[in-house]
Amino acid sequence: MAEMTASSYVNAMRLKKKYIFVPILSLLISGNAISQNEAFHFWKLHSLSGEAKLYGHYREQERNGLNFKEFQKSSFYSGGLLLRTSSSIVHPNFLMLDIDAGYTPESSRDKFIITPNQAEVRTLKKIGINGQFLQQKKVSLNFFENYDESYSTRENLSNIKSKNRLLGGILNLNNKIIPITFNASSRKWDEEEVKSGRKYTLDQNTYGAQMSKSFSAHDRNSFKYSHDEYVNINQNLFRIANTTENLDFTSYVSLGSKRKFNLNTLVSDFNQRGNMNLRRLQASENINAGLTKRITFFGNYSYNKIGQDFSNLSQHSVDAHLQHQLFESLQSKINADFNFINHTVYQEFNRRAGIEFNYTKKIPTGQLLINYRFDRYHQDYKSDPFLVYVANESYVLSDNKINLLRIADINIESVVVRDVTGTIIYQKGIDYLAISRKNFVEIRRIPGGKIEDNSTVYVDYNATQPGSYKYDSNTQVFSTSIYLLKNLLSLNYRYSTQGYSNLEKTDRVTLNYFTQNLVGCRLDFGFIETGAEYEDYKSSILPYRRMRYYANLQKKIREKLTLMLNGNMQDYVMLDEPVAKYQKYSDVTGKINYSIFKQTSLNVDLMYRKQSGRGIDLNLVTARTELTSAFSHLQLTLGLELYRQNYIGEIINFNGTYLKISRKF
Repeated sequence: MAEMTASSYVNAMRLKKKYIFVPILSLLISGNAISQNEAFHFWKLHSLSGEAKLYGHYREQERNGLNFKEFQKSSFYSGGLLLRTSSSIVHPNFLMLDIDAGYTPESSRDKFIITPNQAEVRTLKKIGINGQFLQQKKVSLNFFENYDESYSTRENLSNIKSKNRLLGGILNLNNKIIPITFNASSRKWDEEEVKSGRKYTLDQNTYGAQMSKSFSAHDRNSFKYSHDEYVNINQNLFRIANTTENLDFTSYVSLGSKRKFNLNTLVSDFNQRGNMNLRRLQASENINAGLTKRITFFGNYSYNKIGQDFSNLSQHSVDAHLQHQLFESLQSKINADFNFINHTVYQEFNRRAGIEFNYTKKIPTGQLLINYRFDRYHQDYKSDPFLVYVANESYVLSDNKINLLRIADINIESVVVRDVTGTIIYQKGIDYLAISRKNFVEIRRIPGGKIEDNSTVYVDYNATQPGSYKYDSNTQVFSTSIYLLKNLLSLNYRYSTQGYSNLEKTDRVTLNYFTQNLVGCRLDFGFIETGAEYEDYKSSILPYRRMRYYANLQKKIREKLTLMLNGNMQDYVMLDEPVAKYQKYSDVTGKINYSIFKQTSLNVDLMYRKQSGRGIDLNLVTARTELTSAFSHLQLTLGLELYRQNYIGEIINFNGTYLKISRKF
């Protein structure tokens, strides 16, 4: 009897625990669920897909340089498996788990690493895990871990081997009062340029939070905090370690029944400690107001305070314009802005006032656009002559644009170029060029280096600054465009000029007197677009003449054949030296896709690029032809490759062929 009583008691307790656990679990996964009626389970596989691959390669390469010559051949095969799974633990509303994994072992290792004319990334190993916990609840969690080893190319010029591991999570607290999101991540990254041997490592830990709140239908407010610790080691084994903390507050408020008055507020506090100490406080207030049906006012006030190891700066800026719209054709503006800077070693006051007109008129078969702007600028600079250190000055480097550093009389040997994080220091002569242009310095990226085209960099340098001075400048800009025959033909012209007056103590100040004339035309037939542009830039700092020609072709013929061809050529004549210097940039890219049968196609990719000028001489031809065919789930690819490069005297001739077989499931 006693045993029966004890057994009954144990069973009763087990049953009680079960009935307590199930309602709690049901409460966790109830609500707007993915599948509320799905039964509980320990683990359930929802989907499984993947791909099995086999590769075969043969390639040969000849390299000739100033003091070396080498010839290489290699043939190897590789194969791999990619898997993607999606499964749930207990219930889809409790935990969804996605796994993406791949492994592609190779039969050999050689100096080719990758075929040089392939721009795509080739992944050798990867695994990614992503979990979604209680996604339908007020408290949810996402966690992830990704690891991959891959080879890639940079502009078909540099071979890159990289390892990257990223681990982190995101916690969401969803509520009607103040939704908050917390995030944390850890990253370890190693990169090696196979040809040059340059290595970079990054060890980074980040965490932060953000929240948003609206008190009415007329406002949006958000707050963001981030903490970042990183250690970077570059190719010279130079270690950079910094810790940054950033606070951002933004607010948007609209006033009035028709929301004609809008206020935007931004406050940001950035603090960096370590190898580069920097404290920056920024605040701005924007107002956009529709005063009447045709009159609009815009105003902005900004405050910046920057503290560095050897200097401090505070800046107040006010910018405003009043805009009037007359019918649909004429828009006029009155502009004004004021800027005051108080630096450790100098003070600067700037003001600008101007007018602007924009006129639009429909004409037979087209449209006429006219723009005119006049600005009067005053600068008052007070200081003793001194050596200034400029840090983290932002520039966008583009192959189609000449970039001069802002200040004159720079010590060119002091120039340091970094990435936007400040952790990677680019190498002169490999990643960029610093070229003297009278009293200024031009920064130009080198193709194949770590600086991508149209990317932002930060520049540090020392410069000798003159003493106190004053001047006024007048700038005029006139431009017009005519579109005819339903945009078949368009013509454009731009004239701009800048001059100076009321000069005081400007003997050691480099002023840019310039006159610019730019004229262009374009023909657009729909499937083909072509044009030309001529620019004459007469400048006291960097005068040049430039011609640009371009053509773009895209045509599809009977659903069988697709042709794409793009060409661009720019020819600069630099006039700032006793003997004119030339810089030329030409590139042509083409693609042909021909559908032979329903599941069989031929693809041809061509690219030609030529650059000539100081330190940028390059001749590059790449071509790839692929024949692809699919049978059920089996896909076959046969390819031929060609690569010809002559870069600053180093010649590479490459030929290759490959066969790929893959089976998707």
